[in-house]
Amino acid sequence: MNYCLAHGIGAVLTNELPDNVGGKSYLIPANLVIVNNKWIPTTEIPFIFAHEIGHIETGIPCSYHASISNTSKGEADANRFAINLFMEYCKENEFNFSTYYNFAKSFYIPLKFYYLLPECTEN
Repeated sequence: MNYCLAHGIGAVLTNELPDNVGGKSYLIPANLVIVNNKWIPTTEIPFIFAHEIGHIETGIPCSYHASISNTSKGEADANRFAINLFMEYCKENEFNFSTYYNFAKSFYIPLKFYYLLPECTEN
């Protein structure tokens, strides 16, 4: 939420989205992130939040009308952004992890996105 406030992004946490929707992001008419508080597992909500911010910041919204290759790239870019946002948080707060797997487990990054970790980590 603090990142959104500092970067002019609107944020809504809601219980009104369908259970199978983690979140949405809108570039037009305004930068807005909507996150489903009912998402299960709830431990993934911070990652979903960061992922949706990633769509705003990369300028690549998720679109049902986009081609599969554009959608995949947009989703991967948003996931990379989310991981990097968590890494920046760790740097600012002097949190250190012995491995990037420990980092990922601590932030409940879904296992299916672990393939992005080596390209997001510095050392």
